[in-house]
Amino acid sequence: MKKDYDFIFCGYGLSSSVILFKMSSIDYYLDKKILIIESKKKDINKTWCFWDNNNSKWNPFLSKKWSKINFKTNYVSLDFELNDMTYNMIKSQNFFNVIKKTIKSKMKVEVLYDDVLSINHGLSNVKINTSNNSFLTGKVFNSIPSFSPYDKNSNLKMLLQHFKGWTIKTRNRCFDQEKATIMDFSIDQKNETRFFYILPVSSNEALIEFTLFSKRKLNDSEYDKEITNYLSKKGISEYKIISNEKGVIPMTCFDYSKYNSKNIINIGTSGGWTKPSTGYTFKFIDKKSDQLLLFLDKETDFRKFDKKTRFWYYDRIFLDVLYYQNHLGSYLFEKLFLKNKIERILKFLDNESNIMDDLKILLSFPKYLFTKAFFKTLFNK
Repeated sequence: MKKDYDFIFCGYGLSSSVILFKMSSIDYYLDKKILIIESKKKDINKTWCFWDNNNSKWNPFLSKKWSKINFKTNYVSLDFELNDMTYNMIKSQNFFNVIKKTIKSKMKVEVLYDDVLSINHGLSNVKINTSNNSFLTGKVFNSIPSFSPYDKNSNLKMLLQHFKGWTIKTRNRCFDQEKATIMDFSIDQKNETRFFYILPVSSNEALIEFTLFSKRKLNDSEYDKEITNYLSKKGISEYKIISNEKGVIPMTCFDYSKYNSKNIINIGTSGGWTKPSTGYTFKFIDKKSDQLLLFLDKETDFRKFDKKTRFWYYDRIFLDVLYYQNHLGSYLFEKLFLKNKIERILKFLDNESNIMDDLKILLSFPKYLFTKAFFKTLFNK
């Protein structure tokens, strides 16, 4: 049995890093003994995008930001000026380098590369067994997917947001670097919800990402084929692939918070810290981490953290429709963007809109589809 710790973080991805980074600016946490257990040292190549105010606290970490965004289907192409906001891109490598250096320099942290085998509740503490050691701690923050409480037999169905992206450099100037395309549905939907992002960092360099909301992942070659076809359709034939990235984000309203214990909390994607109906993660991890640290100022029992809001019900209704009518995704998002101001849409997607704006958003969608899903949600069937 090795020494005890005040806190143990199982996993050292985005959610753990953001929580620890925020702890590093709070005096109370600076002398706490903290252990971080990660399965192995790895280079993570990820891109996170989110919209925020012009004076976002994450501005120093941005690789690029845009004041204009585009939404597109086979029938419409809509450009939006974001005014007091920007659509932002963070690249994981630089982000983690800065964040983790700050954490290491300001806090009493140890990083252990080992596999977590079990996380066991005690009366007043938690015991963690790894491949080579055992540890005791007062609180555990878990982000390891294999310890996530998600139940595959839950009546709360799960869609997957899965994607692959290429960062390409073109011979010619092909992109408007002042505008990000956040959803381009003008491709064959194949009875699913499929779209592209175009995130240009210059006139001849951009991340081109193929994304699906569906029940199953594709073979790797299928993503590549779709990206190649999309570039060809846009007349882009001379380019070099600088890097690629891929990932899967669960889209579900499963109530992860019910499975937090007094001393163990599931965080990040493993704790449901993702917007269920869109898969947006960075902004929600930012918010949840703020809420968690405020909570810990007054409470110690993780079972009391993170209660449902009305947005959980909105997400559940939308996901129910998308799960059983997956081919309607393009149509539904088109209705959303056609019938609402961009400020209202972004606030709604950030869970920050008021009731009147909620009603306007909900009335954008076909009543017959959403009424059926509403009653299914109401009676939990």
